[in-house]
Amino acid sequence: MLLRLEMNERKDASDSLRPDHHPVSFRNPWPSWHKPTPAQVWNNLEWGDRGPDACVDLATSHLSDIVAPTNPPAVNKRPNFTDIARWPDSTSAKAARLLGIDDPDFTLPKTQGNAKVTWLGHAGVLVQLPPRTRSASSRSINCVFDPIFSTRSSPSKNFGPIRTYPPPCTVEALPPLDAVFISHNHYDHLDTDSIKSIWTHHHRTVRFFAGLGNKQWFLDTGIPSDRILDLDWWDSAQLTSPSSPDTLRVWCTPSQHSSGRSGSEVNSTLWASWTLEYHAPDATPYRVFFAGDTGYRFHEDPAWPPPPPAGARWDSLDSVEVVKDEDEDAKYPACPAFEEIRGRIGAPNLLLLPISVGATYSYLRSLVYLPDWMSPVPWHSPGVTAANHMPAWDAVRVMNLMTGGEPAVAVGMHWGTFVPDPMEVLRTLGQLEWACVKQGVKFGRDLGAEGAEKGKWFLALNHGQSVCL
Repeated sequence: MLLRLEMNERKDASDSLRPDHHPVSFRNPWPSWHKPTPAQVWNNLEWGDRGPDACVDLATSHLSDIVAPTNPPAVNKRPNFTDIARWPDSTSAKAARLLGIDDPDFTLPKTQGNAKVTWLGHAGVLVQLPPRTRSASSRSINCVFDPIFSTRSSPSKNFGPIRTYPPPCTVEALPPLDAVFISHNHYDHLDTDSIKSIWTHHHRTVRFFAGLGNKQWFLDTGIPSDRILDLDWWDSAQLTSPSSPDTLRVWCTPSQHSSGRSGSEVNSTLWASWTLEYHAPDATPYRVFFAGDTGYRFHEDPAWPPPPPAGARWDSLDSVEVVKDEDEDAKYPACPAFEEIRGRIGAPNLLLLPISVGATYSYLRSLVYLPDWMSPVPWHSPGVTAANHMPAWDAVRVMNLMTGGEPAVAVGMHWGTFVPDPMEVLRTLGQLEWACVKQGVKFGRDLGAEGAEKGKWFLALNHGQSVCL
């Protein structure tokens, strides 16, 4: 059944952001948006073998408590790394053991919950919102964000960033989709084949939401106008069902990024985050925040973020001093959008946050078939691109900013999918765990028995893994 759509009148009288949103171009309106100078880029590059990495040590320290299977998983249930056959101790095998591919289960638990979230790979996330008012005809409202099921995130099937971890399921295996939310039109977030397949298999129920200027792309893809809604920042709409008093309110909210599918259309469509608020009579609203692709702040220092101690292990971090408040940088301030979203809408209960850079640079490095110590393509520090792509440290910071002292769950996305180097998987896991430890957030791979009622959790899920909240 197709949910009813109703646009909400914009209550915000301020047009402070509108001058940055023109009919043919958009820009980030804050001082936090910074394009590094050539000198800053140069200072943040590094050639050769990077040597020991304490974040990798931290991630792999969990393997001592995991009994390795005798053989690698089946081909469709493991990453396509080159030396995975040297099981279980090669770098590729360690990455596959720590980041797996699960068979998704989209059934909802019998006990009443607020949401079920499943990571589909890269920035693709399925959020199922179970009916808060039970009736015979009620079902969950199913929302998917930035779905990509294709092998490449590219205009071509023959070149461009290639998927190392296969999708955990097919589009047709998803539950009936009610809403698809697109953060921006870069190829790893707006995938033509995935959108076409969603329309083919879910056309009876689905609607598409995107930022201003994206509607024509959906029309050209064959989707009718009445199923597409392109919104400006702070615009909102409501989805309701004739059979239930439950209401899903949708906000198009700001993010700090860019757009463009070719050089001629850079920033000609709007990028956005999305905030959902699920209402039921006499119940507290449940809020979901999807950041999309976004930055938080530029970090000039190549040594940022602070690393864990050499040889760090997960079971020896209890005495680490927590950084309560990070020093502000007047020269390179933080993006104010996240605090503004919390101030206008409220603190989210579930946050879907990027924790790594995009896929393109890793792909370019992978084209050079030389060991790191000989490669002409350098590494770059996470801080030099952090105004455009927030790394794990900033993602944890944003979680704390948006939730204050309230319990919440964050799920990492935009990582571990288009990764030609298994070290990238291990490094990201270690960076996220260390960022959580230093900033007073619980790191986990699942919620376990404690659930989401005690404190803040930041989860790194397997592909296809779900968590019920």
